[in-house]
Amino acid sequence: MNEQQNTQTVQEGYALFGKGDIPNLLNLYTDDVEFIIPGSAETVPFAGVYRGKEQVATFFAKLHDAIDYERFEPQNYIAQGDRLVVLGFSKGKVRATGRTDEEEWAHSFIMQDGKVARFQAYLDTEASMKAFRSNRDMAEF
Repeated sequence: MNEQQNTQTVQEGYALFGKGDIPNLLNLYTDDVEFIIPGSAETVPFAGVYRGKEQVATFFAKLHDAIDYERFEPQNYIAQGDRLVVLGFSKGKVRATGRTDEEEWAHSFIMQDGKVARFQAYLDTEASMKAFRSNRDMAEF
């Protein structure tokens, strides 16, 4: 697949995510896809490493349960060969704390035969942890 096709696949993935269409989103991934989300799962419930479509589906369920996104905007796509980086912005309310998690991010994709084989998120983990901490935890922070 060429860079333009890879970019279109990732754009389609973001559109499906925006609609909440996770079953069709998973069809854009290889069977052994790997997702890497930074942070501590003790604070940010969806942080961790997920392997395979079933685990990635679990990631999306945890993400949905954790954050109500007001904005989720992929803004710039940079493709070279089988690699793609997307720069974007998101703003959402953490369901457990009511705090806003607002940040710029980068998503790195490795494509294989037109599908996503690896995804890694680069986030402001300190901002995320603050948004997810309870009031009691914030007093200790």
